[in-house]
Amino acid sequence: MIGTCGWSYSPDWTGVFYPNYVKQKQFLEYYSQVFPTVEIDSSFYHIPLKSTVEGWDRRTSPEFLFSAKLPEEITHKSKLDLSKPETRNYLDLYLDNFSPLEKKGKMLAHLIQLPPSFKLRDHWSILESFLNRWTEWRESIGKSLSGDQYGSHSWHPVVEFRHKSWMTEKTFELLREYHTTYCIVVEPLLPPRMDITSNDLAYIRFHGFGSKPWWNYLFSSEELDLWARKIQQSLHDHPKIRHVAYFNNHFSGNAIKNAQDLLPRVNLKPLTDITLLNRKFQLKSKTRKKISKPTPKDSLDKWM
Repeated sequence: MIGTCGWSYSPDWTGVFYPNYVKQKQFLEYYSQVFPTVEIDSSFYHIPLKSTVEGWDRRTSPEFLFSAKLPEEITHKSKLDLSKPETRNYLDLYLDNFSPLEKKGKMLAHLIQLPPSFKLRDHWSILESFLNRWTEWRESIGKSLSGDQYGSHSWHPVVEFRHKSWMTEKTFELLREYHTTYCIVVEPLLPPRMDITSNDLAYIRFHGFGSKPWWNYLFSSEELDLWARKIQQSLHDHPKIRHVAYFNNHFSGNAIKNAQDLLPRVNLKPLTDITLLNRKFQLKSKTRKKISKPTPKDSLDKWM
């Protein structure tokens, strides 16, 4: 599966991906008819309301899958320290608010992105405690919240490191022990390792190699060809493991361009023909305008 980190980038993606007649409130509906999955980046900055999460469910098909990024209060500010009550409270709220998507079987993964200051030497025990707590919660409260949809894929954690000290076999053994996926990253800080640490999921994030910031970057055809070969090889070596790749280089619509360009390279295609999709939304736009346009009588009625 291929998708992007977020879907609501206006005006950068308007004209590049979203036609001008597609309203911002329709972006997710449009996006989900092209790509089968999306990573929610906004949850890093604030935990969405449960009603918002339920709205995302309503605007997408039953087959569409979400991943979400844990809030920075947990990963960056508290550095996973669950001895702090505020960290536990943030985590409980995050998990509860995303339960509507878990109940529908529409959550692919929960991304635990760690800051560069989070190092193996200083934070090994904290990471292990956090993953242990996650596992215990998943098998108790998480199981109850998921209901009939609960399974080995439920509440799936993915860890993204930003410091080289974690690139050891000891780290990958820890992730395997806790059924946690290593986040494969394409970025300046870490090597592009294709380590598989879960029987369920391989997770790739394409950040880029831009300057100020990294993700202001457009991957070249040669880079996409290289990664397509790596992904195809991984699929061959691990045929039972679901693979997902998200593009985070959202500036100027680069993520959308690269995601669309990678699709055929790994023998995939958009869920819906883009031309037909645009006609569908153009018709919606015309219908909406026709309905909302006041007649002379309507105008008169407002004053009576």
